[in-house]
Parts: sequence; C-alpha cells; structure tokens
Amino acid sequence: MATRRVIINADDFGWSDGTTEGILRAHHGGVVSSTSIAANMPAAAAAVRRLAEAPRLGVGVHLNASQGPPLSPAGAALAGPQGLMDRSAAGVVLACFARPRLVDAVEQEFDAQIRWVLDHGIRPTHLDTHRHSHAYAPICGRVAALAQRYRIRFVRRYGERLPGRGWPAAPAKQRAIARALQLLGGRNAARWPALHATQGVWGVAHTGRIDARWLLLAAERLPPGVTEIMTHPGLPEGLAAGQTRLLESRRAELDALCDPAVRSAFAGPDLELVHYGNL
Repeated sequence: MATRRVIINADDFGWSDGTTEGILRAHHGGVVSSTSIAANMPAAAAAVRRLAEAPRLGVGVHLNASQGPPLSPAGAALAGPQGLMDRSAAGVVLACFARPRLVDAVEQEFDAQIRWVLDHGIRPTHLDTHRHSHAYAPICGRVAALAQRYRIRFVRRYGERLPGRGWPAAPAKQRAIARALQLLGGRNAARWPALHATQGVWGVAHTGRIDARWLLLAAERLPPGVTEIMTHPGLPEGLAAGQTRLLESRRAELDALCDPAVRSAFAGPDLELVHYGNL
C-alpha cells in the first residue's frame, strides 16, 4: 500500500446536468476518485441515473443549507420568499447564531437529503457541506449525529497547510477562509475524532483557481497519510451567475484534472488515488 493516499473529490454532483457531465469526465478521463451529490438540486435525480456509468466513483452527500429548494418541511425555515434557500456561508452561520433553534431545521433538512440519497440506492461514503457550513460547531455536531445515525463513517475534515513555495496565487478572501477553516476544523476534529479519516482538505484557498500546475505541486508534496483535495469541475452550461461564482473555472478545472501530466503524477508508485469507501 502506498504511504501517500489522496481522495480527489468533485463537489456539486447533480447541481446541473453540465456539472454532472464534467465530474464524470473528470473521473473517466482524469484523476477524480470521489464526488458528493447535492440531493436537493433539480439535476440530482438525473445524476443518480448516470452513476451506473461510474461504478468505481465514491459518492458522498453534499449537505446543503445554502441554496436551492429544501427537501424537508423544516427546511422551509431556511428558505426565502421564493421558497429557495439563498444564504452565503456567513449568512447560514449568522442566522443560526442569532436563532439557535434554526440549527434544528438545518439538521432536519440534512437528514432529508441523506435519506433521499439512501432511497435512491446510494450508500454514502462520506458527508461534506456546501459552503463549509459544518465548520460551525453546532452544525458539525448535528452532522456528526446524522453520520452516526446512518452509519456513515467519514465527514470532511478542514485543514490546509500547503508545504513549500511556488503555489499559484490565491485570493486574499479565500486565504482568510482557509485559515478560519483550519482553526475550526482542528477543533471539530478534536471533538468528533471518529468521523475524520484524513489529515485535512486541500483546495479551499484556491477554490476556482485549481490548475494543472497546482495539481502537479500537490502530487509532489502530499504528505504521508490520507489527504482530500476538493475540486469543482464541470461544464458551465445551465449555471446562472447568480447561483455560483464558479462558471468558466469549472471547465478550467476539468481540463486540469484530465491533463496527461497530472494523470501521470497521480499514478506514481508512492501515491494511491482512493475514495472514502476504500478507507
């Protein structure tokens, strides 16, 4: 067994048909080994049908309290006048801080999303959250309880320390988010150690900026143990600018993940591509 193991996860499976198509391409022709499905999004059911094309792809649940239609009656408390959830990462945390009982609605909505995935014949390999909402400890506690209830062994653990120099520049805002998640992720991993199998997740600071150069450096510098790399490949068709800032960047990440040099680097003898279900 290789001393270095890496999970390259593509978030947002089922967000749109283009996102689903891009993730499957990044799996078949690139280095994506894992994905997480956004069960409440309109293209989720079509994405599930396409999983028959990818039997070796690990599939987790991309728990979502920020965008799209809620699946549960309780989730209506998270939605706006149009019946859609529409909060930023900070907006979810601030709303739950101001109204602590709103965390109950988040838990019930997450529960409905997990049950939707199970009802569609998928045994989730792990849980992660859209816009990192489970970095907030009260939400993380509810995610931990759901993981235990449904016997899902792993939850994304935040923590990103990119070793060495020469990494592409990251936006100041994303660097700040990565630092905050590093702190919060360490605390949450200490509270719920049984849920976390990786040393952390890379790609937060460079969300929307991951290119072939970044991936080649990652393949070279990943430490011993298990690390997750968070990516967002896809095709931008079907995505509106108001939904996400990640539009053309999805196509660029797809190209990077399928780059022949990147594929070769992650096929090295001391590096093993896995998903959470392999751990």
